[in-house]
Amino acid sequence: MGVVSTIGEKCKRCYTCVRNCPAKAIRVENEQAKVIEELCISCGTCVRVCNQKAKRIESGIEPTLSLLDEAKSVAAILAPSFVAAFPEISPEQMVSALREVGFDIVCEVAFGAELVACEYSRLAPSCREGLISTPCPAIVNLVEIHYPELIPLLAPIVSPMIALGRYFKKEKGQNLKIVFIGPCVAKKEEIKHPSVRGMVDVVLTFKEIREIFELKKIDLTKQKEDEFDPPHPGLGRSFPLHGGLLRTAAINGDILEKDVLTICGVEDTLEVMDFLSKGLLRGKFIDILFCKGCINGPVMESNLSLVQRRDKVIDFVKRSHFQKKLPVEIASSLNLRRGFVNRKVGLPLPTEDEIKKILSQTNKFKPEDELNCGSCGYPTCRDMAIAVYQGLAEPQMCLPYLITKLENTLKELERSHRQLKETQHQLIQSEKMASLGQLSAGIAHELNNPLGGILLYANMLEEEMKASDPRREEITTIAKEATRCREIVRSLLNFARQTRLHPEDTDINSLLKDIASICKREIEAQANEIEIRVELESHLPSCSVDANQLKQALLNIALNGIEAMPEGGVLTMRSFATDKGIRIEIEDTGCGIPEENLPRIFDPFFTTKKIGKGTGLGLATAHGIIKMHRGNIQVQSRVGKGTKIIITLPNKVDVEERIINEK
Repeated sequence: MGVVSTIGEKCKRCYTCVRNCPAKAIRVENEQAKVIEELCISCGTCVRVCNQKAKRIESGIEPTLSLLDEAKSVAAILAPSFVAAFPEISPEQMVSALREVGFDIVCEVAFGAELVACEYSRLAPSCREGLISTPCPAIVNLVEIHYPELIPLLAPIVSPMIALGRYFKKEKGQNLKIVFIGPCVAKKEEIKHPSVRGMVDVVLTFKEIREIFELKKIDLTKQKEDEFDPPHPGLGRSFPLHGGLLRTAAINGDILEKDVLTICGVEDTLEVMDFLSKGLLRGKFIDILFCKGCINGPVMESNLSLVQRRDKVIDFVKRSHFQKKLPVEIASSLNLRRGFVNRKVGLPLPTEDEIKKILSQTNKFKPEDELNCGSCGYPTCRDMAIAVYQGLAEPQMCLPYLITKLENTLKELERSHRQLKETQHQLIQSEKMASLGQLSAGIAHELNNPLGGILLYANMLEEEMKASDPRREEITTIAKEATRCREIVRSLLNFARQTRLHPEDTDINSLLKDIASICKREIEAQANEIEIRVELESHLPSCSVDANQLKQALLNIALNGIEAMPEGGVLTMRSFATDKGIRIEIEDTGCGIPEENLPRIFDPFFTTKKIGKGTGLGLATAHGIIKMHRGNIQVQSRVGKGTKIIITLPNKVDVEERIINEK
């Protein structure tokens, strides 16, 4: 695990770290943004931008506490920017608090900065090819890993932290343990570099030293003031400021000086590195800090603005003795040089065809499909495709693709929900029909015999009575009403019948023509002005149905349509061939059905006709017959415009198998 790593359970797929990582050292794996140790420059940018706090920095707390418990002597060397990180106390109170923690020596890294400045003042004038300053470990990591061709331009000089570490190891002996305290994450990796290893034992961030203070229950604001241990610095305290190295080393950093360039901040740093790698900025001394000065380090937890932090450091610098000379003699007696390592990781590059194939996974087939929105963390869709090929990204990181996929999923869910709702409705209807069918069959059976007796004796009485008998009319009424009751019972039996279908190949067009003929006779008998139209598709395939029962169902529907047009109209019967079967439409231009009645029209005994004009079983019976054929029946109606009944039947229906399975 590297200096910076990901806490998996906290990562929320926002890809903020991917968008902001200057080294593109984030691999998205199983929708988790993981830091790639080999590519990471430990700049801490991902730590700064992650709102989920899903990035973990290698802790120096436990090693520090162990040193304080076990080592004979431990020194704390403090970065000058601490005055901006702890604005609530004086520098001397900070010294006192560190001594209370257990540090034997408390010294300023600013003295190491002055040692380093001596080296730069000697080296800078002699470098004709150009020079990149190296106090910032993030810059060193960036060059070694991503721009190794620029290693010859790196100043072979240690950072102030390492310089002071070497000074103390020489003066106090190798047994002295040294803990650096500052705002930088990259320092934690710097102490592991083979060219400087062993000079500093532990790196603490300002946040970590605060945690130690809290652990030790040390109230900073109540500390007495104490002095730093020597050696004491001067202008070296300005190192965390933009241009601080130039000021300390007395290198001319005037804005009109062409050979000196001061750079700070991520974007400007990357731009300069690109220019340098192309040979466009050679011959310049480049003082460069990855952050906007160390006062803006990634773990510089302070409520002060950048300007306020700068002012705090300037005030601290002004407390120094400006006339003090740089410690040239001490610097010349120390080895302040270092080396660098080419750590570049070669990543494979895809061909154009491979890029297109990856782009197609997110529905990008044409240049205009590449939105280059940057939501995935990469500047362009092609950059993301390359990252996918290299195993650094996943296709589902593309936000527009995910939105489109989500929209399609929602549509599919909506369609499935609608189908489920229809199926549930049909199931409820079928169960209701089955229950009512059993009830109707029982009622019809019980009523049939008494009605037969009433009708028989009524007819016998009618035959025995003379035509002039005043009671004859009453007997006739009894016989007539008994006959009507018998028809109702017959309808109940038809509705409730449990007989199996007897399917056979049937010409649906011929069936519709027969129904049209019956309807015409019915219209002639009632003297209604209704036109019958038959629009049949030629060469309609035959369908395996029970012709008698289907004819009854369609006739019930057609007669209902005729009854809905008492003042005349048009009844149209149509047939169509479909991919899955046959579609039949029976449409009238009658009064229509109110919207609130549409869900009930297939319910048994539901009717809007006057008493004596219908039983409410015609459409219920038709519905049952169609469903027994594994068909579907739908109704479309508008009040005052008419009604259309749509029946769909499959091409072949194994009704016998269906009935067996249901039983």
